[in-house]
Amino acid sequence: MSKWLLWLFLPGLILTACQPGGDELPPILYLGRDENDRNQIYRVTTMKEPQALTSDAAGVYDFAIAPDGKQIVYTVLSDYGDSEIWMLGSNGRNLRKILDCPQAECANLVWSPDNQKIIYEKRILISDGISGAASLWWLDSESGETLPVLEDELAHGSGARFSPDGQWLGYVAPEDDGVYVYHLEDGRFNFFPDEIGMPISWHPDSNQFVVGNLDVAIIHGEEGEAHETHTHDYETAVYLSVADPETGDINLISPSMVVDDGTPAWSPDGEWIAFGRKKPQTASGRQLWLMRPDGSDAHALTDDLLVNYGPPDWSPDGKVLLFQRFELNDPTAVPSIWLLEIATGSMREIAPNGMLPAWQK
Repeated sequence: MSKWLLWLFLPGLILTACQPGGDELPPILYLGRDENDRNQIYRVTTMKEPQALTSDAAGVYDFAIAPDGKQIVYTVLSDYGDSEIWMLGSNGRNLRKILDCPQAECANLVWSPDNQKIIYEKRILISDGISGAASLWWLDSESGETLPVLEDELAHGSGARFSPDGQWLGYVAPEDDGVYVYHLEDGRFNFFPDEIGMPISWHPDSNQFVVGNLDVAIIHGEEGEAHETHTHDYETAVYLSVADPETGDINLISPSMVVDDGTPAWSPDGEWIAFGRKKPQTASGRQLWLMRPDGSDAHALTDDLLVNYGPPDWSPDGKVLLFQRFELNDPTAVPSIWLLEIATGSMREIAPNGMLPAWQK
């Protein structure tokens, strides 16, 4: 417990469709290019043109929406190795800078569920264009006060994720090839292997989460049924498991076959996990899949190996997935933003040029 201290391109089309049942879709935020070829945050809502919420001369690197949807924080990177974190209201007003990060990249922002604090990853600039490994830092959204999350501020960490109830914090510890999950009130913790550095995804009830890890799959030859007589080959697979933060129990939910599973996201009712799957060590695109939390009823939502889909983001009512789509066989392709209706499988483009989409819930 020694570590613990307590692109891109022009804005998109009008979003004109409604969710099943007649309810309007919540607003969607994404990054798109402005007239100066810089990334800005855009907001698109039903029957309205996309609205640029930022006009930063340096462009926006990434952003995060507060859980209540009322505030947005974003990172700006300069050409001189400095970065800044800014905050603005959901309507694009009340802009203010809350943190300077000289000679460092401060990005990958994550809000706490109470809308009060932010965790960011800090990478110190080592030389021109090269940054070191990430460390985790707290940032108070009002005062701008910042403190290291871990007792050793130089300890490496990334991919911080709060449980929805705000009681647990999980993060990737690359030096330990795993994930630590800490209880923020009493300091209890568990460790889970995660050699690929995949951030965890919490169940809506905060009682379990999905974690990824590497494994070696054995491929048996066809020369005979006896294990000793036929040939063997080996491939590295990426599997998903469901883990319990309290007990440390972990249960594999990916199939016993050679897959590369990632980008998991729980449905709002906790009944499904949306994720991406591809063939390991190939150039094929990652497809969108669904499965139950025990690994049953797994089925593909997309089937186009020349397109990369994801990561998926559930609408608040659990009826629609929001995701980024990219054509792999087109050298002029740009990322686009789409919706997929779970019940029908129908897909709809909402921004032909954009990336990093997120619901403003």
